[in-house]
Amino acid sequence: MKSHFSVVEPKEYILKKRENKTFQYIPILQSLSQVLKNSPEKHLVATRNSDRASKYQSFQDGSHFQKKMFFSSDEDILSLILYIDDLEVCNPLGTSRKIHKVTAVYWVLGNIPAHARSALTSIYLAILCKASDTKQFGFQTVLEPLLRDLQSLEKDGLFIPSFGKVIKGTVVSVVADNLGAHAVAGLVESFSGPHVCRFCLGERSMFQTTEVRSGVFQRRREEQHTLHVQTALSSPSLSPCYGVKKQCALSEKLCYFDVTSGFPPDVLHNLLEGVVPLELALSLNAFIKNKYFSLVEFNDLIAQFPYKWTDRTNRPHLVTATFAAKRSLGGNAHENWCLLRLLPFLIGLRVPESDPVWQVLMVLKDIVELVMSPAHTEESICYLDTKIAEHRQRFLDVFPQNKLIPKHHFIEHYPELIREFGPLSALWTMCFEAKHSFFKKIDDELLP
Repeated sequence: MKSHFSVVEPKEYILKKRENKTFQYIPILQSLSQVLKNSPEKHLVATRNSDRASKYQSFQDGSHFQKKMFFSSDEDILSLILYIDDLEVCNPLGTSRKIHKVTAVYWVLGNIPAHARSALTSIYLAILCKASDTKQFGFQTVLEPLLRDLQSLEKDGLFIPSFGKVIKGTVVSVVADNLGAHAVAGLVESFSGPHVCRFCLGERSMFQTTEVRSGVFQRRREEQHTLHVQTALSSPSLSPCYGVKKQCALSEKLCYFDVTSGFPPDVLHNLLEGVVPLELALSLNAFIKNKYFSLVEFNDLIAQFPYKWTDRTNRPHLVTATFAAKRSLGGNAHENWCLLRLLPFLIGLRVPESDPVWQVLMVLKDIVELVMSPAHTEESICYLDTKIAEHRQRFLDVFPQNKLIPKHHFIEHYPELIREFGPLSALWTMCFEAKHSFFKKIDDELLP
């Protein structure tokens, strides 16, 4: 393997020698050299593509990327996207749950097109550390060797022999779920407090009465965030300052990374595993109460539907009898998306088109399709904004006894965030979570 495949070996870093606490780091500069060793031009030309049919086709079209002075020159720059998440290498429902939980840090080269970035072969491992050790020692310690190499990439660059010159680069985004993003960014990791949004300074109590489009919620900005960090660090015994607990490990070490513009939203957890299963459960319960069909009939329709192509793999599971109490159908992101998309074919003839609950679901279906679009124009973004506002009002009218959850508020930021980050479907966690299965498979093969 070393002779023929240019293996980049991991390095072990000691956290606490007495207790044998360590983590593994695969040097990112060596990995980048191997990735760009052959035909590096194909990895860099994507950023030079100016023939775009739509204004927002990638994160390079977003305002966050275009405002960074580091990327404003005509020189080739490496744009790195990090992904940070915890994974269970054992059965998450068994007795070993959380015991062998691992924090994984991946990276992908952002210069290549979005469809190529989603391939598992384009995603590379950087760090593996036990989640309990990450929590004990903090991300500042665990990410230290990675950030040291990234500092070198920003300042000195990396010489690519086949390209014949030194190329600099930096991190443009950190992809993570809400909990992971807040942990790395130094924000509160509880979503029941007053300030739970990493995009604005609004209080959670206002989410029920005020829309984001009203302009009341002030966006987080770099200068203001720096003051919040200083306030939080000067009085650690007090509550976090506007949800800020400490300095972000990346913005502390990297010159060109801004915590307020470096953590895009995750449509997988906010929409497909957040709002969608919740509203599907509330709506299904209402349909059954109105006697449009029974739960048994609904499950029969799901089982008998003639799924085709990828829908056969992502077909929704049968709904359990406890879905109403749990307020969720329990499916994964692909299953929930498939069910919502095919719902008109499953029960469209049984539910009156004028039913208010049905209209809530159909507007939500439009929102999901718009958010998941690989390209946007100003017209599509404005249309999404009106759909989100319509959905909010319909939901509050139809389900007055149910409060909006924080993820409803996060979604209201999406039109503006698309302008800042480009298409959000290109920065979701799905493709990275698929990489977890590779390491889980290795773990299963190694364990007796």
